Order: sequence, then C-alpha cells, then structure tokens
Amino acid sequence: MRYIEKELPIKYLNTLAMKEGNSKKPVYQMHKWWARRLSCVFRMMLIASFSSADANKKVLWDRFYRGADFNAPLVLDPFMGGGTTIVEALRLGCRVIGVDINPVAWFITKKEIELVDLEALDGAFAYLEETAGRQIKEFYQTKCAHGHTAEIMYTFWVKQAQCIECGTTVDLFPYYWVDKRPDVKTIVCPDCLYIFSLEREKVQKATCPRCERTFNPSEGLSEYGKFTCPQCGTEDTHLDAVARQGGALPVKMFGLEYYCPTCESRGFKAVNEEDKERYRRIKNQFSIQRQSLLFPRQAIPTEGRSDPRPVNHGYTQFWQMFNERQLLSLSILLDGILDIEDENVQELLLLAFSDCLDSNNMFCKYEVNYHKISLLFGLHAYHPIERPTENNVWGTRYGRGTFVRCYQKVRRGKVYGRHPYERRYLDGRSEKVFVRGEKIDGQISSNFADLNDGKNALLVAQNAEKLDFIPDEVIDAVVTDPPYFDNVMYSELADFFYVWLRLGLKDRYPCFRPELSSRAEELVQNEKEGKTEHSFAQGLTQVFRECHRTLKPDGIMVFTFHHTEKSAWTLLAKTLVDSGFYVSATPITRSEGKSGFHSSKGNIKYDVYLVCRKRKDVDSIPSWEEVKENVRQQTILWTDRIIQSGMEVNPVDIFAISMGKLLENYCRHWPNIRKQKSIEEAVDEIALLTEELDHIREMPEKTKGSLSDFTQPRLFEHREHYKT
Repeated sequence: MRYIEKELPIKYLNTLAMKEGNSKKPVYQMHKWWARRLSCVFRMMLIASFSSADANKKVLWDRFYRGADFNAPLVLDPFMGGGTTIVEALRLGCRVIGVDINPVAWFITKKEIELVDLEALDGAFAYLEETAGRQIKEFYQTKCAHGHTAEIMYTFWVKQAQCIECGTTVDLFPYYWVDKRPDVKTIVCPDCLYIFSLEREKVQKATCPRCERTFNPSEGLSEYGKFTCPQCGTEDTHLDAVARQGGALPVKMFGLEYYCPTCESRGFKAVNEEDKERYRRIKNQFSIQRQSLLFPRQAIPTEGRSDPRPVNHGYTQFWQMFNERQLLSLSILLDGILDIEDENVQELLLLAFSDCLDSNNMFCKYEVNYHKISLLFGLHAYHPIERPTENNVWGTRYGRGTFVRCYQKVRRGKVYGRHPYERRYLDGRSEKVFVRGEKIDGQISSNFADLNDGKNALLVAQNAEKLDFIPDEVIDAVVTDPPYFDNVMYSELADFFYVWLRLGLKDRYPCFRPELSSRAEELVQNEKEGKTEHSFAQGLTQVFRECHRTLKPDGIMVFTFHHTEKSAWTLLAKTLVDSGFYVSATPITRSEGKSGFHSSKGNIKYDVYLVCRKRKDVDSIPSWEEVKENVRQQTILWTDRIIQSGMEVNPVDIFAISMGKLLENYCRHWPNIRKQKSIEEAVDEIALLTEELDHIREMPEKTKGSLSDFTQPRLFEHREHYKT
C-alpha cells in the first residue's frame, strides 16, 4: 500500500497550493499553457505515490524539501500538457514518458526540461538586441511632455462602428478612464480625445480642459456587446455592426503611455500628428515588405469551432489579430531568432517569442486599476474588446509581456532548472529551500530502449490511445491530468501560438508540418465536431486501457479530476471500470489558484485525486445503503479536513468531493454493486446529498472535531476484500 492510498498531508499542502496558485515557479512561467496543475501538489503526489503507507508525514516533508531517491522509477503521463508531471518527476530522479497530441504542449515541455548554456543564451539575446531589437525600438518612439525622445510603452486604440440609423461613426468606449491611481485619475475626453489627469481620490464628473466637455468617465457608449449612438440614441450590437462592415471593426489610435529615459518617468498623452505620421510610415513599410515578412497566413478554422469568437467578430485570418506595427516587429524578431545557429538556444528564444504573442496582439486591454496590459489568454478564450492596447514588442524599462520580459522569464526558468527550490512558510514568513542534488535535466531519448541506457525522458507528440512503443507492464506509475470533457478546447487556443511557431519548426519536427495544431483524433468533447460525451468517454477508456496494459501489476495510476456535471462523473466511473481499474483512494487538494477568472464562487476550487489500481475479484458484497453511508461519512471527513486547514468550501466543492468518494466506493465493488444500483442511479442519489452536506460548513466546531479522527473508510479496507 502506498502512502497516497492512506492520505495526503493536505493541511500544509493546501497552504502551499494557495501560495503557488498566485505565483508559479519560474519553470512554469516560461510559456502559457491552460489549466496547468500546481507543481507543489504534483510533487507531493509523486512522493506519496512512491512512499510506503508505513511512512509518516515527517518523512514525506523531508523528501519534499530535501529530495528523494526512489531508484529511477518509470513514470508515464499520457496527457502531459504543460509538463508539470514530467518536470517534477525528473526532479525526483524518475525516468519519464510524456505524451500529448498538441505540438505546442510537446514543445513547451521539451524546452522546460532541456539544459542550456546560459552564457550562450545571453550572448544570443545580446545579438538580437543589437539587430532586431534596434529596429523594433525605432517603431515605438514619441515625445514626452517636455519634448524629450521617449519610448512608447502602450498605445491605446478604440474600435469604431457606424450607427445604422444616422451613419455617425461611434467610438466604442466602454468608459473614459485611462488610468486610475489612488490620488490621480487619468481620463480621455469623449469629444476631442484629449488625455488629462485630475488629482482626486474620486471622480464622478470631469471637465475636459481643452474643449470644456463635462462627462462621467464611468459612463461610456459601449457595454455587453451593445453600443448607443451619441447623436440619435439608437442602440445596436457589435456583431450587427461587424456584419454591415463585412469584417472586423476599424480601430482609431487615441493615446499613449510612454517612458522617458531623460525624465526617468512614465506619462500619458493624446496622440499628435507626429505620432500619427510615424505610424503611417510603419504601415507603408509593412505594405512594401508584406510578401517577404514572416507571419502566419492561415485562416482561423471555422468548421466544428466550439467558440465562434474571434471569427464572428470579423477576424478570419490569424494575422488580423495583430496590427501592422506588431506584424512588422514580430516578423523582424522571428527572422533574427531563426538566424541563431545553436538549435537549443534558438528554440528557447522561439519559446520566449511565442509567449510574448499573448500580450502583443490587438485582443489585449489596459487594466486601468493595475497600470499594465492584460493578456489575451487571461481567460481560456478569444475575447474581442472595444479598447485594444498595443504593447511595445521589444520592451522598455517598464511594461509587461514584452519580448525582453518573456526572455527574462525563460532565463529564470532555466536558472531554476539548475537549482530548483520549494517555498516554506513559517510564522508568516516565506523562505526558499533549495533542494540539494536536484536538477531539471531532461536527457531526451528517441525511443523506449534508450530509457534503460542513460536517457531519462521520452516525449512523444501523438494521441495516447495507442502507446505501442511502450512494452507491457513496465510503468511504475501513471500520473496525469486528463482533459475534462469540454472544459478547455486546447487546439482552438493553441493554434494562436502554433501558427507562429510552425514558421520556425516545420522543417525540423514532423508534428509542426500540418497547417494547424488540431488533430482529428484529439480527445475532447465538442458537439460541433461530432465529438460527443460518449465518444470522449470511449477515447479516454482506450487511453486508460493502454495505461492498464503498460502498468506493472503493483503499479498505480493517479489523475486529477473535477467537474460540475453529473454526467461527467458517470462516464468517468464507466471509463475506469471498462478499462480494468478500481479506485483505492481519493484525496482532495486545492486546485490551480486562490484568485483569478477561474476561481469564482461558482467554480470548483479543489481537485479530486483518483488513485487507481488494476482490478481484482471482489470478495465482499456490501449493500448499497452501506456504500452510500460510507460516501456520506467520507465527504463529511474531507470537507471538515479542508475547512480545518483554513480553506473555504462551497456547494460545488462538496459536490465534487462527494462524487470522488462515490467513485472510490462504487468502483471498488464493481461489478457486484451494479446489481443493486446502476452508476447513473448512484450518481443521482449522491448528488442529492450535496444540499444536506452543505450544512457541514456551518456545523459547530465541536461537532466537526468529532469527525477528525475518521481517517480511513469506515466500512472497508482497501485490500482486505480482494482475492490475492
């Protein structure tokens, strides 16, 4: 029995997860990937998976902070995504096999684990700065308020639409704030577009010093996809305006934020004729050089698209998501990177280039309360906005998401790989604990045999439903985070990076030769592609069957899951039993983060970790009522443990916990239990417990405390009811 089948030390682990959710380790900041699981949790999960149940918590935490020697077990992740399992397993001395169908995920993970000569990397960056960087910086110049040459940090644009009634051109301002600081508010005038500041804590009315227009800066003309004509009052929608336009709505440049090296300060200004003329010259240069520039020419796919955006907003080509200055700058930068001879160094700079695309497109906005640009993929979607903000592609002293900043992130990731650390929190203080002897050093092999001959990592860009390159019964543990039905459409999102990366990688790697990252065999639920819940479950079953085939007889499979829909848990249960597994334990830990778009009260904040073993014949046959009561008691226990660790729990969290406990108890007694209750009926009955169990959150402390000693399933032990 493994330690993870007894428990996880969640009280302190949840604290670590909360902290890491807001500040991921440098290696995981090298490039965007969606729904990336927390490394501290996966690290502990791996340690607990290879530690005996006889160990105590002190042993686990010693291994967490001082390293572990598990004699190079072989770990498989069939859905490696952003590489958390691969990175953490390598740190612990494991050999790893990572599989993902998406080439962007494959490339990100590859660059996370490969060592690099930092001097060579810095030298290549210096070369870029003197060549491509010098050219790009010239595109982002202006004059500060005192007439000095200054560097543009951000350029502010606003979309325009024609009124269907009177033909007025409407600037689609949702508000007129430019920047909001505690004592200074910067505002743009809706009439003359003059930018001015008011030294006040609160501003409800503002009068433009240039044209004397008085207005409320919080009240714009555009909101929730609709706009109102200021001349005739007609209300219309953005999408109708796009349809009349026959494409994406035009944009108008109205302001800048700059950094002046002479004044050593930042400032805002309205664009003047000199700024407009500079941009016209850049547009003309782009037009002249267009055919020879490096930028993607692919159309944004529409067939089977899950999210109609950005196509329904008039963006039909990927390049249309960028303006001319961005395309020219990015092409110059990409061309310079591809001139670098050292392949490993070149690829790391390509990774930084790709990551900077997230903040150098016309789907970013300026966060007026935080004084910086937001990223396109702050949400897991393409979200067209009324006031796009153009970043400085190369970068200035300040600013977010520039190539310089993204290079620095990549470099920090590679420094971290040489000297990994974990954070420890004691008495309100944080300290870095460097783990002696650990290193992220992926010695990548080209085939399975090399994993027994000095190599430690095999990364494969393919569907995981057929893993015939792995022999039978050789894997010590499968550790993964599978796709959650229709939660994230990875290829739709990853295409944004893929079409640019492909320009540099298509002649080097076969997985980058197709026009787009999407593959027909991608495992996802998407009704518009004809990929139903049933077909998703079939695909996941086949992957788990391959895991079952390759797993050693005493090996375990551990994966994370949470979902708000009953049908997802029903299909997951069927997937597990159909692939030959039972669930031996379901510890619960904090999911991705403490804050952000995906951590609202209506979203699940905890992951269920399903620990699975190869199923054997069942000896005992409990009644359904006994199983149901066991699920109830375990749900109470784990909810109490989470609350006692200082975390909040909401009704959807309790639902996910109870579903995890159901799968643990139901799959354990398969197939006999189905004679009493089908999985559909079982899920329905346990779902009805959610409202009842929601009262746990308000239970008196002394009542909850009485449950704290309940550390094992009340009715059954995990081995005793199986024939050996």
